[in-house]
Amino acid sequence: MWNNFKQSDAMKRMLIARERIARRNPFFASILFNARLEESDRKGSIWTNGMRVFFNPDYVKKHDAYIEGDLLECVMHAALQHIGRRKYRDKERWNEAADLSVRPLVHQYFPQHSDLHKADGLFPNKAAEEIYELIEQKKGKGGGGDGSDQPGGMEEPDNADDAEQSSKDWARAVQNATDKAKKAGNMPANILRLVEELQDDEKLDWRDIIRDMSRDAKSRESRSWARMNRRRQEPPMPGYADDNIYNLIICFDVSGSVSDEMLKSMKTEVAAVLDQNLINQATLIAVDTEPKSISVVTNAQGVIDWKPEGGGGTDFRSALELINAEFAQSIGLVFLTDLETGSFGRETPFPTVWVNFGGNKSLKAPWGRTVEY
Repeated sequence: MWNNFKQSDAMKRMLIARERIARRNPFFASILFNARLEESDRKGSIWTNGMRVFFNPDYVKKHDAYIEGDLLECVMHAALQHIGRRKYRDKERWNEAADLSVRPLVHQYFPQHSDLHKADGLFPNKAAEEIYELIEQKKGKGGGGDGSDQPGGMEEPDNADDAEQSSKDWARAVQNATDKAKKAGNMPANILRLVEELQDDEKLDWRDIIRDMSRDAKSRESRSWARMNRRRQEPPMPGYADDNIYNLIICFDVSGSVSDEMLKSMKTEVAAVLDQNLINQATLIAVDTEPKSISVVTNAQGVIDWKPEGGGGTDFRSALELINAEFAQSIGLVFLTDLETGSFGRETPFPTVWVNFGGNKSLKAPWGRTVEY
């Protein structure tokens, strides 16, 4: 069949695969055509950037039996927005978690290379975020580098604006496909579970996200000459430092729309975080139209004793400028707010979580992750 193989034959084979997948399940049929197919020899297999599915024609020629499975995996990664959902997580480890989440579903419909089936039973019915916490970070696991060169791999999109629009398109496509399948009574439970990950992602406890920030910072094991490595005397080597400062920026919205009761709840929650020893230092910043009442605390009592000033309008831009300029080495930013503003400021170089303490749960920050209190 593949004698005298040409690049155009590869596209034909991909289109055939798309039609075969569409016939297997109405949900797949509703989302498949949202992914654009594109030939490329930049990598060696079939992969996605969340907007397009790229395929190497030589790979398509050599692996005819796996094309449907590889294509479906890429489409599911894109539809479930696995690239955007990575946020602050380690890329290689996240890609592995996303693969382990979606491949068992793919393999119920189409085969992939036998090596990709081996882990199917390890994490049943778990979201990618859950799997990420359960797997060990292993260099090089899953096929090279960031995992994008293996079948069904992922890579970051080049254009952030295009990626944002694509994310919205996928959200609509998945919601429409889900609604149609539910109405027709043919929405498989395993697909519904994966789709619900998109909703669960925004319902994560913000304290768990702080825990992730702290764990990721501490995993970058710093060495110090002040603590010598006793196992390596010749040549002498630095040991691991256990007294590093893991500073978390915590901003409190103290504008006029934030009530005293809401501010009290914010302080209580932050004090509880310090009590859990998730971090060993927090920089508290009160913000209305400008940063004020800045205080560095190391325990819950420091939060309780802090008396922030405020009560003006709402504009976070100057606060974000200060944070970007003077606190760039922090492990992350948590912003406690009712989100009643259109001035969110410039994105930080570290993970940011906006915790919505307000009554309007439809509000969302334009960058970072927004979660409900």
